[in-house]
Amino acid sequence: MSLDNGAAKEVQRAMQRELTRSMRGLRLPSHPKPFFLSYLLHHRQQTRVWGRYGSVFHSAQDKDSSLYVECRVGSYRLDQCLDGGITTDWLERDSYSWVAGPEEPHPDALRYAFWKLSQHKYEEALQDYYEKKKVLVEQKLQGGVGTFSKEEPFVLIEDIEPARFPLRRWSDFVRETSQVFRRHRRLLDPYVEVRAEDRVRIYVNSEGSKFITQDRYYEVTARALILSKDGVYLAAERRFHGRRSEELPSRGAVEAAIDALARDLDELARAEPLAPYAGPALLSGLASGLLFHEAIGHRLEGERMIARSEGKTFATRIGTQILPEGIDVWDDPTLAKLQGKSLFGHYRIDDEGVPAERVQLVENGVLRNFLMSRSSVPGFPRSNGHGRHGSFEDPMARMANLIVEAREGRTREDLEEQLAKLVRDRGLAHGIVVEGVSDGETRTDRYDFQAFKGVPTEVFVFDAKTRRKRRVRDVSFIGTPLAAAQGILGLGDDGAVDNSYCWAESGGIPVATVAPSMLVHELELQRSTTKRFRAPLLALPPM
Repeated sequence: MSLDNGAAKEVQRAMQRELTRSMRGLRLPSHPKPFFLSYLLHHRQQTRVWGRYGSVFHSAQDKDSSLYVECRVGSYRLDQCLDGGITTDWLERDSYSWVAGPEEPHPDALRYAFWKLSQHKYEEALQDYYEKKKVLVEQKLQGGVGTFSKEEPFVLIEDIEPARFPLRRWSDFVRETSQVFRRHRRLLDPYVEVRAEDRVRIYVNSEGSKFITQDRYYEVTARALILSKDGVYLAAERRFHGRRSEELPSRGAVEAAIDALARDLDELARAEPLAPYAGPALLSGLASGLLFHEAIGHRLEGERMIARSEGKTFATRIGTQILPEGIDVWDDPTLAKLQGKSLFGHYRIDDEGVPAERVQLVENGVLRNFLMSRSSVPGFPRSNGHGRHGSFEDPMARMANLIVEAREGRTREDLEEQLAKLVRDRGLAHGIVVEGVSDGETRTDRYDFQAFKGVPTEVFVFDAKTRRKRRVRDVSFIGTPLAAAQGILGLGDDGAVDNSYCWAESGGIPVATVAPSMLVHELELQRSTTKRFRAPLLALPPM
């Protein structure tokens, strides 16, 4: 059974019937009954093709579905959820065995699966409710006017188009583009990959909200390694993202990207490792976007304001200056495109049945709001449509399209001029310019260091006298959120779109960050942990 308009609506009707039956029947004498119940089906169809040197190494088309049941007992004011749910380890629960749904979403099969999962979720909700009562005997928990927000019912039913991903055509595409690596035989383990995902979400809840939505994500990646003379494997890649098949790159574009990737790796292999550094730095839009995502964005997620394990960096800072004047930060899931590029973080309704909203987080440097799911926070009793999850995890407030903008952005030349002055005034040997990054991570809990880390792919030493840049390698940048926020000296008038995936307690979700270049007073670079490897005993086989 493939999902089209008729099938999706039939599935939703079956889910509604089973939810209604569960609301009436899930009860144990002398124990709380559910006051809220929701069912969510994620149905995915994925196609992946990757290969090297003109051959397809692997191709696959598969379908799967995952089920999510949210069962709340007690009341909107006091339910079983503790710490916003972000500390729950669902992998250890009995219910985890039933989150995988049928590949063929037949209504009868889905009713059985939701029936089984609902029973487990109700029993676990009761256990959590009494555990929370025990905690309340000795602890006063932080929360809003309630633990679970009341929201107006909302209905969104979109047309569903069956996904048709052309496996044969994409296999030919991978063969033809990966053939280019034959002329770059010094590169190791190269590949080209095409990946596409179609995701249909079908939702109903006991308040009357329901939705059917469909989203698609496309990626093309070219990646390779090179071994430096000192035995370090260095990697580079080029990625193309889109939400429609028409946005996939042409063969010529990928072939040109592979040639550029090869030149990049050659330059990287010639670069010298950089000694640890602390000083002024100029970050490109991609690099500054990663910093804002890790250092600021995650710390504005609502659940982190109430969870006992969290550091709550900005929990009491509403209405106060957390960034320099002239900087605005907002998150807008309703934004589908920017600068002519589709945004991975675009959606119309979140995973809790709440319409997506644009949220002004920082206005002229002043903190105004948090990203909110239906977990209430003091002063913020309602969701703003940011409750998201990967599949089986509890939804929590997450970023979607995080946008950073300067009210008076400066030119790149102006930022480099100020960087040169900072280096001279501090008597440093050089400054740092970070152009590219690959990924990042952060810790927000109070029992560990409040820090973030980024992995740059293009780092340059900047000579303050000549303005020349020299490529360096083997570094990562680290910092603490408050120091990073207070150390911003200026933002550019440009902006870079970065589509990616973000992993946190509620799973992996598609996101986008749009940010301009940024000059910071202090950036700390540390040597990356690297091993030294011997070169292969034999040269690459003849081709």
